[in-house]
Amino acid sequence: MSELGFVSRSVAPAEAPADPVAAELNAYRAALEELAIVAITDRTGRITYVNQQFCDISKYSQEELIGRTHAVVNSGYQPRGFFAEMWRTISHGRRWRGEICNRARDGSLYWVDTTIVPLLGENQRIDGYVSIRFDVTARKHAEMSVEDEVKHRRNAETLLRDVLETVPDAIAAFDSSDRLQFFNSAYRKFFPRLSEAMIEGALFEDLLRLGVERGQFVVPDNPDQRRQWIGTRVEAHLHPGKPFTQQLSGGRWLQVQERRSATGHLVGVGTDVTALKNAEKELRLQSQRDPLTGLYNRAVLLERLSRQMVRAKDSGRQSALLLLDLDGFKDINDTRGHHFGDRLLVAVAQRLKASLRATDTIVRLGGDEFAVILPKLSDDATLERLVKRVATALRELMAFDGVTVQPSTSIGIAVFPRDARDPRELLKCADLALYHAKAQGRDRYAYFDGSLRREAEKRKTIASRLERALAGDGLHIALQPQFDIASGRHCGFEALARWTDKGVNITPADFIPVAEETGLIVPLGRLVMDKAVGAAARLLNAGADPGTIAVNVAAGQLKLEDFPDQVSECLAAHGLPPERLEIELTENVLLDRSGDRVARSLARLHEHGVQISLDDFGTGHASLAHLKRFPVDRLKIDKSFVWGIGQNVQDEIIVRTVVGLAHNFGMKVVAEGIDAPCQLDFLRDIGCDIGQGYLNSQPLSLADADDFLGRQSPIGPA
Repeated sequence: MSELGFVSRSVAPAEAPADPVAAELNAYRAALEELAIVAITDRTGRITYVNQQFCDISKYSQEELIGRTHAVVNSGYQPRGFFAEMWRTISHGRRWRGEICNRARDGSLYWVDTTIVPLLGENQRIDGYVSIRFDVTARKHAEMSVEDEVKHRRNAETLLRDVLETVPDAIAAFDSSDRLQFFNSAYRKFFPRLSEAMIEGALFEDLLRLGVERGQFVVPDNPDQRRQWIGTRVEAHLHPGKPFTQQLSGGRWLQVQERRSATGHLVGVGTDVTALKNAEKELRLQSQRDPLTGLYNRAVLLERLSRQMVRAKDSGRQSALLLLDLDGFKDINDTRGHHFGDRLLVAVAQRLKASLRATDTIVRLGGDEFAVILPKLSDDATLERLVKRVATALRELMAFDGVTVQPSTSIGIAVFPRDARDPRELLKCADLALYHAKAQGRDRYAYFDGSLRREAEKRKTIASRLERALAGDGLHIALQPQFDIASGRHCGFEALARWTDKGVNITPADFIPVAEETGLIVPLGRLVMDKAVGAAARLLNAGADPGTIAVNVAAGQLKLEDFPDQVSECLAAHGLPPERLEIELTENVLLDRSGDRVARSLARLHEHGVQISLDDFGTGHASLAHLKRFPVDRLKIDKSFVWGIGQNVQDEIIVRTVVGLAHNFGMKVVAEGIDAPCQLDFLRDIGCDIGQGYLNSQPLSLADADDFLGRQSPIGPA
């Protein structure tokens, strides 16, 4: 076969060819002869050449093979079609490769990996074929030896699949590349919206994202939170650990446990825990409900408020928070009993439900306090309409066991996102608005605005500075003289709290309400009481007659069980007789929720000899029943009525009526704010007892008060 250069190994080696290419080809031929089984046939398939490797494996000699076809070694293992396809390929001038099972001369079988290449001559005519074979018998025997094992494994796998198909849990396995390798029917059942995408090789993250897109999982509505949810789930999948629950659409819940196998596969098992979750939900709902009214309780407020604020932000609509407080509920509880109060609260809850929308959240914060979350408000007019509807509903008469009451409610309103973007901050805003509504007289509603926050910050600053002042010496008193209107002679002082901070005078109108709100009114009142009693005692010891010293007392002081003892100790410490002290309190103190405790304190003080004066009479909500219940010695007409004398007939009628009422009750009357002679003349004519005001004197320091008493002369008629 000179055209291929194949020669018998018996040919002696020739001298090395001068052509280096020929030398390289000779080297390749020698290597091929040593490693491969080589045969050449003519174009009809008759063998024209075989190398020794062919003879060795087939156990035929070259003489037995030359001139015959390869049918001599055909084992019959491959079907006829196998060789027909092979001949079609090579006869068209294309290379063919495949594995063939041959039979040796001794009947043994051997396998060869065969490549057949057509040999082209002139005009690209096929002159023959060369085949290169490699012995793969050992590999094929190894493959056949494990065939039974493979069959056994296949049977075991079938059994395992049957077992897994009967398990109600969702089971899936992913390879080390996170591609789906196996899943049972339960897995497909739990994720029906991913059914057609569940194919072997599908990536876990692709399935997860498709499930989110198709609503298979319950995920946040917010796009950023949804992306975060996907990232967290993928991370948990790649680094499996503790079991976790996964909420599916349709109210289903799975508890998922994922583990990484020794071979790197990740196996996940999802157990249906819907019944358990529903039971937990029911228990949670019970823990979130107020047992009396059935409304949500305080624990729900911030969670619901946060959720609604997120939804409002996504939708672009505003939402609102209402804080409601029933006015005078403590008095109803005290006078009618807690059973009556409970029925009132239940009725209030029912009216709130009836007047609000199904999407609104109603919460009972505790006691007589409620909160309402109003989502999806298209405009301010919608909010105003809902608030008015609530206020009107809660103002209507209620009757229980033949007793009729007309509740009133103070409401504070804050709007998201206009007023705040954080649930706790929005709650603070609504609370400030509620505080403002109460300060304006109750039975009304108020919206939050920036001025309320600034006012709150101002009160906070004042409270901080006042607390430091109480520990220092910035607080003192001024003494406002009082005189007997009939004779014009001095009869007493009213002690007024004064505060100078860094050279600046802070008005009582600024710091007294803050003191009452923060509880600092108790130490402030104690300080004023001590200074007032001490001033009166010093004037008395100096030979002057100060008369009575009137000291304003707040509800916070009167509610202290030991307040009467504190007053007695103060009087004893300064040596001032009890009848020289007058306790002044406003009408609102009588309306305090701790009215019984206030009444006991006043009764003990009165028994000790201290006089009781009701300040600013006519401006509050006290009734004649309170005058009968509390030991009041004097009524003090508010200056707003006194200033109307000579200008407003109605004010004059009120002043005249109060004087007559007080005298009928055996009380004296003090008129404050007397600034003009005509006012004094009117008060003298109607028999008012005591007056005070700038017509007589401004508030005085202790030294000025001593001088005032030394040079004062009676105030005569104008």
